[in-house]
Amino acid sequence: MLNKHEAQIMESNKQLALMIEEKEKRAAELLKANIELEHQNNEKEKRAVELLRSNEDLKRTEAKLLEVNKELEAFSYSVSHDLRAPLRAIGSYSQMLEEDYINVLDENGQRLLGIIQKSAVKMGVLIDDLLTFSRLSKKEMRKSRINMNEFVNNIVDEYAKISSHHAKIIVNELPDVLGDENLLSSVLTNLLSNAVKYSFKNEHPVIDISGKKITENNKEFVEYCITDNGIGFDMLYVNKLFGVFQRLHNEKEYPGTGVGLAISKRIIDKHDGKIWAKGELGKGSSFCFSLPC
Repeated sequence: MLNKHEAQIMESNKQLALMIEEKEKRAAELLKANIELEHQNNEKEKRAVELLRSNEDLKRTEAKLLEVNKELEAFSYSVSHDLRAPLRAIGSYSQMLEEDYINVLDENGQRLLGIIQKSAVKMGVLIDDLLTFSRLSKKEMRKSRINMNEFVNNIVDEYAKISSHHAKIIVNELPDVLGDENLLSSVLTNLLSNAVKYSFKNEHPVIDISGKKITENNKEFVEYCITDNGIGFDMLYVNKLFGVFQRLHNEKEYPGTGVGLAISKRIIDKHDGKIWAKGELGKGSSFCFSLPC
């Protein structure tokens, strides 16, 4: 039988063994944690290197894209100017041909001459649109606070003077916005003329222009929409709408160059805004854009 002193020694040894075991356990956990931390640090360093490489690749891609855009703009500008001289010649000589030899030409010859003249006019419009598109990136912005109710109503009135249409145009209460009046006038005229053009077959075409303030990612924007009850479009092809020369409908029925929406998108982009479209075949469409307040 152990005496009191021996029992105390045994108890002390047991407690010491437990303390050593606990320390060894903590040391093992610490070692494991250090290994995990080292692994995480290695992963972070690896991701940092990957992110750095991605950023460098992105910068190179952006530089190439900028260079391509500059070349494209220079090409469009050069081609447009180079086309003007022969186009003027076509217009002038076809007019001289009509004035001096119209009685010599038979019915089919007169028809062909008319096609030439109409094609020359269309080419002139296309060149103007191309030049407008190529110049937009260089155009200086002059922003001011715009009274959108007055602004849009003036555009609707001016459009009515140059376009014979029977559409009912409703202009709702519109919030004001900060923007370039000349550039935004081009956007609204494009969207309005498209709404009229693609709804004229409707017996009672109605175009609704609305606006509201919205908040996205804690930032305030103003959103405007031009909605019509026209032929609409298949949302499957919505991404083609804002490309240069992209068309979704027959050109003979719905004439145009296919540049207007591309110009509108570039203008909205310059305002740090967004432009999009929604539609359904046979049920009309809505073209909307948002601008920072």
